[in-house]
Amino acid sequence: MAGDIYCAIDIGGTKTLFCLLDRDRNIYFKRRLPTPAGKEVEVLVDTVNRGINRGLEETGLATENLTGIGICIAALTNFQQGIVYQAPNLGWTQPVALKDYFRKTWGCPLYIENDANAAVLGEVYYGAARGHRHVIYITISTGIGGGLFLDGQLYRGAGGFAGEIGHTKSYGEGRTCGCGGSDCLEAWASGRGIARSAGRRGEDGWDTARIFARAARGDHRARELVDQAVTDIATGVANLVTFLNPSCVVLGGSVAAANPFFFERVRDFVQNKAIRTAVTVTPLEIVPSVLEPEAGIWGIYAMMIHEIG
Repeated sequence: MAGDIYCAIDIGGTKTLFCLLDRDRNIYFKRRLPTPAGKEVEVLVDTVNRGINRGLEETGLATENLTGIGICIAALTNFQQGIVYQAPNLGWTQPVALKDYFRKTWGCPLYIENDANAAVLGEVYYGAARGHRHVIYITISTGIGGGLFLDGQLYRGAGGFAGEIGHTKSYGEGRTCGCGGSDCLEAWASGRGIARSAGRRGEDGWDTARIFARAARGDHRARELVDQAVTDIATGVANLVTFLNPSCVVLGGSVAAANPFFFERVRDFVQNKAIRTAVTVTPLEIVPSVLEPEAGIWGIYAMMIHEIG
């Protein structure tokens, strides 16, 4: 085992996944470690560096074997500069030159990418969207994120911030969002947002899992919460379908994955509400992710393979 080893990392709000892979997608190391709490960038960087070193030590590899390091993160990220502008789940509200921190330790090529951007690449190359050139990926979990693969390539927008469906307006009234704005889709229809709606109605202690379980048993209060979330999310997805005319929409994230009926209702709503030509002439496939919860890992890996060669 030597050379051409790629390190793919997915930094989440509570856990960070590390993988060491070769060009043939063989996995030599795979480990989840807690993401450190707190807003200190240096603590997170140290945790990631230790995770990489742990993988190298356990597999008998050396730093020289690393061909590239790719990191995806739930954040507003400029890929070209390696700057994270906002990372609400980590409490970062000011720009962080994250790539520069890692350059102090690692000499191989480094990539910092938004997690949903990475996930859409993973689904395109290895998952539910294989064979498609126009794909929207939506993750619905603690937050809501989106990645765009248009005309055969990842679309990041002018500053790297395209695809942020979770921060489209307006859904409900008077609720602040982690991005600094208010009344975003994420603030009302994400896992956290649905639970907040339950609390607002006096159902304290109802987390998302409990809400969906009660809805499945016919509880009318829980069903109202789920119905509103379906309408909000599906409206956002239907608008994207109308704007961008994809051939495939992939729905991922823990909320979609754990509740098949939720996925089915969103799919049916989009099919009925998006502009007709975008769902009949194209036609449109709306499918669940097949790579969850590792779509980001496979996407950042695919990116390194294609960027580095």
